[in-house]
Amino acid sequence: MAHADFPLHRPELLESLCRGDMLLDQAMSSDRRRFRRGDEIIQTGVASDTVFRLVSGWVARSRVLQDGRRSIIMMFLPRDLFGVKTFLLTEQPDSIECLADAVVLAIKHDQLRQLFETEPSVALRIAFQLGEDERRMHNYIIGLGRASAEERIATMLIETHGRLVKAGICANGSYSLPLTQQDIGDLVGLTVVHVNRVLRRLNADGLVSFTRGMVQISDIAALYKKAEPILDAYERAQPEFGGGDSAPSHPS
Repeated sequence: MAHADFPLHRPELLESLCRGDMLLDQAMSSDRRRFRRGDEIIQTGVASDTVFRLVSGWVARSRVLQDGRRSIIMMFLPRDLFGVKTFLLTEQPDSIECLADAVVLAIKHDQLRQLFETEPSVALRIAFQLGEDERRMHNYIIGLGRASAEERIATMLIETHGRLVKAGICANGSYSLPLTQQDIGDLVGLTVVHVNRVLRRLNADGLVSFTRGMVQISDIAALYKKAEPILDAYERAQPEFGGGDSAPSHPS
């Protein structure tokens, strides 16, 4: 079974990945920071000297176009590392913004470089994060390019559920969703009107309900069926995403 923090990892790398993750946690533990919803942790076009781990809250990589339109490119949830590309780039092409109040751990680049020299497992852990970000980005691109509006939103709800379950902060299909309908639209490439219409339809069909910022997935098998075309091999094999043993059977 895949380790919750390292989807699709090669088995021979697991021990080193776990060690690198533990050492990163130890190195970051002395630098804890708090941010409010709307704060930018990393700014577009500005140099950054820090890599972060999300402890609580929701943050997103986003870009605002010249005419004011915003695109949310990637969501980061608790336990995720983010800002990893800052270690490689002189300035940042995108912002990292808080979609909810957030607590993060941080490590400066110079300290991270020192860890690389003494602990190759830390370098492997950082490299794995870049690969994991790319895996999620592939799903995002496929969703924008090929998915219907309903498939995009179903995939967002299923992916969020799976990631939060694996982080230990979601149970019985219920989780906090601190996103506005505008945020959801900016993430899945739809207008607010279209987002509202799809959410109402999913609710009317008995798949999902929304109450005061909480999501309750009532029929994960039916929601999974809508998201399945966009989910990747890892997610389709994991019960937390509605796949694996919990996936609906298909007629032959």
